[in-house]
This record gives sequence, structure tokens and C-alpha cells, in this order.
Amino acid sequence: MINTTKLLLKKKSFIIMGIIAPAIVIVFFSFAFGKDMNYKIGIIDKDNSYISKEIIDVINDIEDVDITHISKDNYEILLASHQIQIAIIIEDNFSNNLLNLEESKITIKSISNSDVKETLVSIIKSKVNNLSLIAKVSNKNIDTFKEKNEAYKNNLLEYNLSEVEESKPVIENSIGIVIMMILISGAAIANFLIEDEEHNTKSRVLVSGIKQYKYYMALLIVFYLVSSISSLIYYVLCKLLNLDFGMNNTNNFLLVMLLLNLVAISLNLCIVSFSRNRYIASTVNILIVIPTCMISGVFWDFEVMEESLQKIGSFIPTRWIYKCIENLQIYGSLTSIHQYIFYMITISLLLFSFSLFMFRIKKV
Repeated sequence: MINTTKLLLKKKSFIIMGIIAPAIVIVFFSFAFGKDMNYKIGIIDKDNSYISKEIIDVINDIEDVDITHISKDNYEILLASHQIQIAIIIEDNFSNNLLNLEESKITIKSISNSDVKETLVSIIKSKVNNLSLIAKVSNKNIDTFKEKNEAYKNNLLEYNLSEVEESKPVIENSIGIVIMMILISGAAIANFLIEDEEHNTKSRVLVSGIKQYKYYMALLIVFYLVSSISSLIYYVLCKLLNLDFGMNNTNNFLLVMLLLNLVAISLNLCIVSFSRNRYIASTVNILIVIPTCMISGVFWDFEVMEESLQKIGSFIPTRWIYKCIENLQIYGSLTSIHQYIFYMITISLLLFSFSLFMFRIKKV
């Protein structure tokens, strides 16, 4: 174990690709995504009238808001890809219905409920109520309505959404990148194992009388300890930069990251047990990691996906990691994630056991 650790730490390529690069990349993305940004709101104005423009103006006057006009055909895609946070649909005949004191409909869509959405709903409702009061004294005449509305405009309140809801924790904003980088960096471990066998290091070790399962168990421990360095660097840098974890006990976050390292190492050992080519192993790693990250909802909100995909994603380890962090941010205690800890340890042991079985079959 000591010799293997020394060999790993002597390899510059491993140090760069397996430890330094992942830590730098995930800290960069955490810092970048953690900056305060304006709320992006998509507007679908199907009425296109003076009154609908009044609704849009009150939204546009809110601080920390950027509005863009979109079509109803693509608003769901824009929400799912986080190009907008909220979509507001002003339906047909909105102005006519309001002037005639009938129900005037505005639909607000978002991926998830938040204080910002609720506040925005309140602002729009307040504006619609004011316009309805003006409509009552306008005798269904749009010119009279415009005249009276202009007189009331100066009494509108100013709103600032940054005072409604604090920005999301930096860790939550970048967790998809964090998970993906740790899983992909495990490929550096796999490459070392292939090199180890290319130089017949394993054969010499087994000749000395060491059992094969002990050899791979030692490798698993060494790989895990060394790969955990990237998580430790990431954790320490986040603390030094005073980035927000979104939880009181940040040690719990570190525990989750270390469990992710265990899954990453077990996964890559399993990949190596099937392929002895480092390039194929690296490619398979990427082909597994990126789709599983996507389907488990670490890049976008899980609920926006089809129900069938959600059922599949619920059984993927990357989903368990995300749920661990989410539950720790909400509840703060390890008791809220004990089932996911069990799942990750179990899947890691299963992957390692299967890898050992494959190594024995191939007698490599």
C-alpha cells in the first residue's frame, strides 16, 4: 500500500488530472455560479394590448429582474435549461375581460416554487387588482381607463426581489459540476491500474504470495485515500473563500463528498475489469458519468423530467448524492440522509465485489 501510494504521488499526470485539475475546476464553477445574478423572466404576451403592457411594465420596473419576450412553444425548454427562472403568460382577451369586469387570466410557470415566485405572484395580483378598480370607474372605455390609470401610476411601490430571497447556496448552484468532476477524475485511477499491469507489477506482487483479493482491496483503499485529496482540497478552498455550503455543519458535506469518492473509485475499478485499454476505459467512464448525471437531475431540476425518467434517476448514485446535500441543507442532520449513505456504501461494495469477480474470471 505504501509503495503504491508513493508511485501514485510521483506521477505528475495523476497529480494534475486526478487531484489538482478537478479541485480547481469545481472551485471555479462554484465561485462563478455563486455570484448574484438577476432573475430572468420570460414574458408571453398573447393579448398585446395597452393593459397587458402595463403588467409587463410593473414587472420590468422590479429591481434584479431581466425580462425577455418568448413564445409559448419553447418556454418549457427555457425553464428546464435555466435560461429563464419564471415564465409569465398573459392570455388572449386579457384587456377586454378586465375592462368588462370579467376574469382576466395570467399564468405563471416555474420549475419549482420559491419565495421569489410567490412574491412575483403577489405583485402581479396587486397590479391586476388596481387595474380592475380603475376599470370599474372607466365605464368599459379604454380611453377613460388610460387617463385614470396614468393618474395612479405615480403611487406604485418599488420592489426588489433580492430582498425577498437570498441567493442559492454556492454549493447547490455548482453541485452538478462537482459530482461530475469527481466521478470523471476516477478515470486517472483506472489508468494507473492499467499501467501497473502493463509493467507486470501486479504479477510480481502475486508471485510473492499475496492473495489477489488482498491486492485489489489494498488498491481500493489506496486509490480511495489518494482520490479523496481532491475533495479535501475543494472543501478547504471553499472554506478559505468563504463560499456558502447552505448548511450549518459543513463537515457533513465533506462526508458526502468522501462517499462520492468511494463510488467513483468502485465504478472505475469495475470499468477496468472489463477493459484493459486506458482510452476505452476513459471513454466508457464519460459515457456512463455524463448521462447518469443528466438523468439524476444534478444539472437541472429533477421534477421537470418525464415521470419515467424520474423513476430511473431515483436509483442512480448521483441522485443519492444530490439528495444528501439537499436534505442536509434543509434538515441539517445526518439522520436525514442515513438511507442514502447506506445505498452508496452498498453500491460501492457491490461494484468492487463484481470487479474482483471479473478480475478472477479473466485471471488478470
